[in-house]
Amino acid sequence: MVIRYLLFVIGAGLLLSGCLNKTRPENLGKETAAGEGVEIEDKIGKLQKQFGVIPPENVERAILNPVDGSSSSGLAIRDKAGTVTVMANLPDIVGKQKYTVRLVEDSRILVLGGLISNKGGWMLEVSTKMGENYKTAEVLLDDLTVLRGEFK
Repeated sequence: MVIRYLLFVIGAGLLLSGCLNKTRPENLGKETAAGEGVEIEDKIGKLQKQFGVIPPENVERAILNPVDGSSSSGLAIRDKAGTVTVMANLPDIVGKQKYTVRLVEDSRILVLGGLISNKGGWMLEVSTKMGENYKTAEVLLDDLTVLRGEFK
């Protein structure tokens, strides 16, 4: 009797685990990643169209996402010649405030300069060989980081 009961419990467990696995989508988690990729490409396309900048394929890109929960966004592009271009959709500033771009690697910081208002957004293009080893791009409003992204 006990053996029959154990076989029943084991069989029911196997049956239930098989049913549960069949109802779980195989690509669980992959859909989100693919959706994020489409969203990122959409952001890049909008920024490129807005600023009229279409980078070649062999550049590093950093998608600049808000760190303050805002709807701001941006894109940093670095080519092999050392030119860094930053395009961002950021709110207008008041008074003496300014947006600044910097590259960060561990404790090293390389300030590239201030963003200027351009075509309804903000932009900076600077040539520097010193920035090729920095992995993170940041946009600051005065001393507060508002956008951040990693070069890939």
